[in-house]
This record gives sequence, structure tokens and C-alpha cells, in this order.
Amino acid sequence: MQIHDRGLRRFGWVAPAVALAVLTGLGGAAPSVGRASAQEANPTVAAMPMETTPAEVPPGAVGNWMMPATISVAGTGTVNVPPDTASVTLGIDVIRPDLADAQTEASRQATAIIEAVQAQGVAIEDIQTSNFSVNVMRDYSSDGDPTQVTGFEVMNQVNVTIRDISNVGPTLDAVIAAGANSIWGVNFFIDDPRPFEAQARTAAVDDATETARQLAEAAGGTLGRVIAVSEDVGGAAPMPVFGRGGGMAAAEMATPIEAGSSQVSVTVQMTFALDQ
Repeated sequence: MQIHDRGLRRFGWVAPAVALAVLTGLGGAAPSVGRASAQEANPTVAAMPMETTPAEVPPGAVGNWMMPATISVAGTGTVNVPPDTASVTLGIDVIRPDLADAQTEASRQATAIIEAVQAQGVAIEDIQTSNFSVNVMRDYSSDGDPTQVTGFEVMNQVNVTIRDISNVGPTLDAVIAAGANSIWGVNFFIDDPRPFEAQARTAAVDDATETARQLAEAAGGTLGRVIAVSEDVGGAAPMPVFGRGGGMAAAEMATPIEAGSSQVSVTVQMTFALDQ
């Protein structure tokens, strides 16, 4: 019996503590205890009331986290490469009083030009018609009659890709001799720039990394890991080096052509962590 009494007394001491814990968890009794515990467990959350406006949040704070410091830079890599391909637009411009005559002559000359291009070793798949047009000619002189048709103009132009740079000049001479009287530019370019893009890409990353390192040191920190990278690939625009010309007189002298060099450039955007 005495042992039983001690058991009751034992439970008599424990029961109030259990009741307090249960009531606290339910929020019914001793609510101040529950609030105090939350504040001690997470004082940062408690320090920022729910009604805090975005303007009152410290710069860089997102909840309980601070945004890491970063450096964003651009880097450029450029590789100068001799071009290996050229393209040129050439053709004929025929004016005749009769449309049928103009079209017949234009067809004859266009055929002769294409044959001359092929004779220079240009494949037929590298010859593509780029323009064919028929224009009505009228008398727009000061004392003329604009309603009067004076003739017809037929233009036929083809775009030719020349894959042997050394053959550009001879090809132009050949087509002029064949009757071409419309030549629009020679554009030099690199047929497959991908190997040179890889070189330019490496140089661009090195350039961006060095710039970021200098900025980090100037800011009193050290350059951290790469967070993001993106790139833009582009090349220098082809430079036209041959203007409009034509006629047999022009064919009496060789046409000088200088290919120069082309540029393959890559620009990268890189973001690094800034370690303090």
C-alpha cells in the first residue's frame, strides 16, 4: 500500500508537466510559452513582421538568405582566316523595242554566261538564278508621252559560288567575254567556320575570365566559380570588291581580285561568383 501511494505521488508530479505540454501544443494554455519557444528557435523570422513591405527588406535579402555577390562580364575572341570561298552575282541586261526579241537575246546571253562559268570548273549546283525581270520602257522625257512604250528591258542574273579563290578573276573575265554586263560584288567567306569558331570561343572565355579576375581584385575579393555562360557567334561581313561592269573592252585586261582575310568572332557572356 505504501508502494502504491508512492506511485500515485510519482504520477502526481508528472501529470501537471504532461498537461502543460499538451495544452501548450494545442495553444490553449500558457500560450506565451509557445511564442517564446518559436522566437528562440528562429529569431530572424520573428524579427521580420509579416506586414513588412518589400521596400523595408534589406538589399540582397530573400527570406533568410542573402543573394551571393557576382560579376558579369563579356569576352570576345577573334580569329583572322584567309577565305576559301567566293560568291558573285552576275548576269545580263538587255533592252530591245520588241519584248520577244529582248527575251530571246537575254536567254542567249544567259546561256553563254552559264556555260562560261561551268568551263571555269564551277559545278552546276553552285549556279543559281537570283533574279529574272521584265520592265516596260516608257518615254519620260520633258516633251515625251509616258503612255508610249518605247521598249522592253529583260534582266537575268545568277548567283555563282566559286570554291577556288584563285579562279575568281579568270571566271569574271570569262563571263564578261561571254556577254555579262551586270556584275554585283564579290563576297569572300569561309565555307566551314566551325573549327575557327572553336579557337575564337576559347579566346573569348579567356578574355572574359581575365576581365572578371581584374574586377574581383579591384573590388577587394577573389574570383569564384562560373555561374553562367552564353555565347554569340558572328563573322565579319563579306566585303564587296568588284562593282558593276561589262562589255568586251573590260575583258581585254585581267581582273585583279584580292581575297584579303575574314574574321570569325565569338562573344561570350559569363557570370562568376565573387568570393569575399
